[in-house]
Amino acid sequence: MKANERLLFDQLLEKVAQKLRENHPEVSLPIQEWKGEEIALFREDLQQKVLGSISEKWFYTHIKNQQDKLPRVDTLNLFTNYIEEESWKAFSYKYATNETAEIKATTKIPPVPITHEPSQNSLYKKFLLFGLGTLVVVFIIVNWLPTKTTHYRFCFIDQNTHLPVVDSFLAVKLIKTNESPVFKPLPTNCFEGTGNEVEFVVKGRFYRPLHIKRTITKESYEETIFIEPDDYTMMLHLFANSKVKDWKKRRQQLSEMMSEELKAYEISEDGFTIAILSKKEFINKLTLPTRSLQRTEIINTIYDGEKISTIKFLER
Repeated sequence: MKANERLLFDQLLEKVAQKLRENHPEVSLPIQEWKGEEIALFREDLQQKVLGSISEKWFYTHIKNQQDKLPRVDTLNLFTNYIEEESWKAFSYKYATNETAEIKATTKIPPVPITHEPSQNSLYKKFLLFGLGTLVVVFIIVNWLPTKTTHYRFCFIDQNTHLPVVDSFLAVKLIKTNESPVFKPLPTNCFEGTGNEVEFVVKGRFYRPLHIKRTITKESYEETIFIEPDDYTMMLHLFANSKVKDWKKRRQQLSEMMSEELKAYEISEDGFTIAILSKKEFINKLTLPTRSLQRTEIINTIYDGEKISTIKFLER
């Protein structure tokens, strides 16, 4: 890892710690000294704010023990989204640029000798007239010129097929400053609205969540966004609703997809949890030849690293 990358990564970790303290001021230690309770608080806050997750093992590997290489860029993007920056690339550019600007600001510039000093009274009058003129112009612009309404439209494309996303559970969580998030189900693969800024998380039943933040400068703005399919959730749905020919092989495939600490929540149609299954119990439910022939519908999955740690499902 290059020296400047190490400095930027340490700066990112410091800002991550500051972000957690906004809701948990009791966490006062440097992030490198966090232990079980602090790490658990951070993982929970990360999941709530950006719908992402890291394992405790990952934390100990990459934060408590310095590595020769930076973590994967998707994890760096997750951390920068958590502190409300667009991406690791944008964060690196922003803070590397800031450091350069600070160096320039501290460079001493030799004084220029003054050869003529104008009248203090004359300068005062000029500045006063300039200030009054500026205020008049601003007042006219704000009160008389029509305000343009900016319109934006985002359409979501499958990253693998390059076709419009087809998912009956596709929705966005609209994030607004000082307001609770607003959830909007999407009847099509597009989302539109008005305003100069927009921030949201898009997620489907069969797609990974993606955090989007844009500043709209055009009167009409359109963008196509590729979102990543959630392959394991698609496989779970197929496994749950197809005939099992080789159930031993199916059990092995399911086991490889899931964390050992998996919790599967069976949800009733009115939204209440009616059962919590372990990994073994859930695999049995999907594979044993004697299971009921009800349709199992996967509602939501949460990952811990590369494996599923939480599943919510219902039976119709």
